[in-house]
Amino acid sequence: MAKGVLRAGQEAGASLRENVSGNQKQTLIKRLQAAVTKLRKRNDYSESVNTIGLLIQRYAKVYSRAVDDTISTVQEDVDTNQELDRAVQNGWSLISSFGEKQAWKELEKRVNKVMAHAQKDPEFENLMGEVAASVQEMLTDPDFFESAGNKLDELKEKAKETGTESPLRQDVDALLKQARTTFDSVMNDKEVSKLVDTTLKLWAILTPTNQASNTELFTDSTTILLPLVLTAIQYLPIPRLEVSNPDIDLLLENLILEPGRNINNSSFLPFQLLINTANNISIKKARFRTVSSVSTICTVTLKGISVRATDIGYFLRTHKSFLSFTSSGLASFELDERGIDIILKINITHNSLEKILTLQSASVKIHHLNYQLRKSVSSCFFFFFKPFLRPILTAILEKQLSKGLEDFFHAANRELVFARERLRATRISDPKDIQTFFKAVLSRLTPEDDPDLYVNVGVRGGAESRGNVFKGVYAPGSVVKLWDEEAALAGEVVDDRAKSGWRNEIFDVQGRAV
Repeated sequence: MAKGVLRAGQEAGASLRENVSGNQKQTLIKRLQAAVTKLRKRNDYSESVNTIGLLIQRYAKVYSRAVDDTISTVQEDVDTNQELDRAVQNGWSLISSFGEKQAWKELEKRVNKVMAHAQKDPEFENLMGEVAASVQEMLTDPDFFESAGNKLDELKEKAKETGTESPLRQDVDALLKQARTTFDSVMNDKEVSKLVDTTLKLWAILTPTNQASNTELFTDSTTILLPLVLTAIQYLPIPRLEVSNPDIDLLLENLILEPGRNINNSSFLPFQLLINTANNISIKKARFRTVSSVSTICTVTLKGISVRATDIGYFLRTHKSFLSFTSSGLASFELDERGIDIILKINITHNSLEKILTLQSASVKIHHLNYQLRKSVSSCFFFFFKPFLRPILTAILEKQLSKGLEDFFHAANRELVFARERLRATRISDPKDIQTFFKAVLSRLTPEDDPDLYVNVGVRGGAESRGNVFKGVYAPGSVVKLWDEEAALAGEVVDDRAKSGWRNEIFDVQGRAV
């Protein structure tokens, strides 16, 4: 890469010398003069040029007097921050752990030497003043370009005379040289080299030579990696779930879903997944021409989906006039053993204006459902009537799952149809950049929320803007309640420990020497 950059720089220099000469040089000068002449007509242009020249002169003075005046003033006016110093030290320890330790120590020594250097170089300030004046003249005087070459040669000669023997310049050169040495030691570090080699090998596997993609990797991902990932997921935590409609208000907390007891082993992966596809080709002789249509029937069968949750804190409040009650406690449910079987029959149409994805039928069968209630006044009722309630709850769950699948495919079909139309309109409009193209295709109209239904999933309660249904309401054993109480006392804790600053013990993790 270094050789390539060097070669590109040499070629660019040769091209510059070749093109910026003779007639091309004169043409370039004329264009620059015309550009400056046009810019001078703008009211704010002269002020901007004066500001640029002033900034060059000021920063030149700051640079030349950096360690003598500026840094000493900073040390007098700014108080030290022990926490920040400690954080910087930990960050430096992390970076310097790569490569050779001695190279980093030498680099630190060079940095400190440059930062602690004191010098005053009036010639340097004079040189930067002339540079600022030249820049200002170049941007305001069109005739400057006629003698630009001579002016640049004069500045080069003065730059050679300025600071050649300066200790600051020597220290900066030594710093840059040591920085390169340190970088080389990092790149030659065994662990870094292994990381780079492994990354290159992974990239070669993902994009083999003379191939668009690795088909074997795709096959292994779907048959091995994806099942392993699903098997590794054993818990899905939901701290707080709020559901409110005209019939009930339901609050669930500490909801942790986990795989139920299943065949062979427990995981969220179904025991069996079967996908059958059939292509239907229809050719019909109409009155004026022959038409054809193609559709695909996809049958998806999932068997043995299992899930369970233990000790869920719940709060239930009904709004029916003849059956109005409030209950709270701890609940557990199990949908395991044979679990749930789902059979979906999906129709995929290729040339339809309104239908791309259609769910023809959805069959849901729950083989096993069990529940327990604790620390609730209704636990005795639900226990004695369990033989009657379990079939009712099973039928309700099967119906709700089927309806949920129908709603999902209906929404998916709508999004696909609209996305197809957005893609067609975007291609006709022919946007000039790829970012605008993707924004136009991905833009969508968000449907309005159901005014009679409120659902919130998260850590904090979000119902305050909807009538405070769950404001101040917590289920038994609520972790969110503990978090809210600690948050309410956080201000006092911060005030009590304000003397320790912004830094707390979390910044010591992996930062202290073993």
